[in-house]
Amino acid sequence: MKKFFITGISGSGKSSVLEKLNEKGFSVIDIDSVDGLCKWIHVDTQREEEWSHGMTEEWYKSHKYICDKKKLSQLITSSKNDVFVAGLPSNRRDLLELFDKVFLLQCKEETFLKRIKERTSHDFGKHVLEQENLLSWYKDFEADMLDRGAIPINTDRPLVNVAEDILVNI
Repeated sequence: MKKFFITGISGSGKSSVLEKLNEKGFSVIDIDSVDGLCKWIHVDTQREEEWSHGMTEEWYKSHKYICDKKKLSQLITSSKNDVFVAGLPSNRRDLLELFDKVFLLQCKEETFLKRIKERTSHDFGKHVLEQENLLSWYKDFEADMLDRGAIPINTDRPLVNVAEDILVNI
């Protein structure tokens, strides 16, 4: 069984790509959709805190979105097929060792902002403060992931082409 991690800025297409891969028979895990897998914690107190729309830049600087590595590892190992995991947790660097390959979904700013504004699956990123926060760090995030060997996948194209590009690279 092979394990793949798909990451990218909010609105880059992670959830949509997972749906397409699931249709093709692969096991998929959207870390945002698994109860108790991820949580917001305060960096100083390490206490879990609730997120809500319109959090300020200061709030994001003092909080991290953490994925429980042990729980994620158990979910991955329980899969019988090749598995694709998607998400954008703050502790992604700690999770990379769980995977055989990492894919970085990339698109133009206009594309991910448009997708965020139009999506109906959840509301993260719809508030202007959240969009400003994403715009302030996404380029550094992408550069870091590429430096760590992530395979870039352009998502400014039809979803079927994006999924095919990923499958060609596994």
